[in-house]
Amino acid sequence: MTPLALREGLGVILLLFLFFNCQLSIINCQERLVSTQLSIGHLNQLDTYLSQEKYRGPEWRFISDVVRDSKKHPLTYMLSHEGAFANTHNRADNANCLSGHYDFAYTAMYRWTINDKVKMYAGLFGNIDLGFAYNTRNSANNPAQGYASANIGPQVMARYTFRLWNKNMRLTYQARVPLVGLMFSPNYGQSYYEIFNEGNYDHNVVFTSIATFQLRHQLSLDIPVAERTALRIGYLGDIRQATPNNLKQHQWSNHVVLGVTITR
Repeated sequence: MTPLALREGLGVILLLFLFFNCQLSIINCQERLVSTQLSIGHLNQLDTYLSQEKYRGPEWRFISDVVRDSKKHPLTYMLSHEGAFANTHNRADNANCLSGHYDFAYTAMYRWTINDKVKMYAGLFGNIDLGFAYNTRNSANNPAQGYASANIGPQVMARYTFRLWNKNMRLTYQARVPLVGLMFSPNYGQSYYEIFNEGNYDHNVVFTSIATFQLRHQLSLDIPVAERTALRIGYLGDIRQATPNNLKQHQWSNHVVLGVTITR
């Protein structure tokens, strides 16, 4: 990818995010659902720039979502922030990898009200993800890796409301799949010193597509505990993987989620 194509691609993604944020600030909403969630789970990660070994261990995440329904149109908007930290180890248990990421996502979806119990949603999301990984064993050569990516793709959501124990329970499933995007990556054998100190560009921003499948999905149950407050329990699965510049990367996560939702 040439520097000109890179600037054009980043410009398109930036314009999309500016548009989404403007829409979020001006839209009139009839309901706003705010959720704050903590999750803990297991991470399986690989980055051949740092090591040929897979690393496994616990991962913790903080997730904040705001879902808004439009008054005038059957549209729903979702704003998400996510932060994560993991401490994984190799098979021999003689090295650790400390890693983390911050993910910002914005989604616009069309809403279908099937009946008084079921609602379906489908639309597009855009996200920016920043992260890092530090391998404690690989101290001499390439001990750390930085991550940066931006993606656009489809997102779907379904809600089912049912009565149980004299309470209106709400079951929600949501999933998103990156379709196209850009990501930063050093080339095979290239050091960060070459990139940033010597200015040697070597296809360090690469195009990504659905050809390398990724999926983030969540199933959650909201149990009312007050008039506008509910306890959320659920499952989060996150498959992130890429093969930039002859390198292999993946982060496969499975989490248990616990949180609180407030309707305003």
